Amino acid sequence: MLDEAAYIYDDGTHADEVSQLQAFFLGLKVECQTINVAEDEAARQTTATWVAHVPNPFPIVRIGEKIRALFFNARPETLAPAYAPGVGTPLTGQTVTVYSANWCPDCHQLETYLQQIGTTYEKINIEQTAGAPEQIVQWSGGRRVVPTVKIGNAALLFNPSPQVLGRLLGC
Repeated sequence: MLDEAAYIYDDGTHADEVSQLQAFFLGLKVECQTINVAEDEAARQTTATWVAHVPNPFPIVRIGEKIRALFFNARPETLAPAYAPGVGTPLTGQTVTVYSANWCPDCHQLETYLQQIGTTYEKINIEQTAGAPEQIVQWSGGRRVVPTVKIGNAALLFNPSPQVLGRLLGC
């Protein structure tokens, strides 16, 4: 299911959780790299741009060289619904926010899907909301990606497939 590398960022204090995440990705046969932000200044600066809105963010999982998803306070059971369907605990009960643009067909498709599965979400039109485009660029590693989906303080997804998003939300 997952055909991109995974990166685990930790502050050096979550060894058990990092080991569980490494085993999870090994089980999926996914290349995985662990980065200790306490020892890597560039990684510390990068993760700082992601976590301003997240209390206790570590470990953080980044999917893809070009960031496809970020999971905060990541655990295998919260990643599993998206990448190992049929197992894990969906991110239910979390506020879903969709950053979108009127001109974006992927945004329309994703919003239609969320409506069809009965998921309530807040829509932020990046063309009409001051600071929204800059926030996306900051989260995504320099790209202005829509749709961007924020699931509570648990995850950020950049142009996710409806199926992956639906599994994460338990639909």
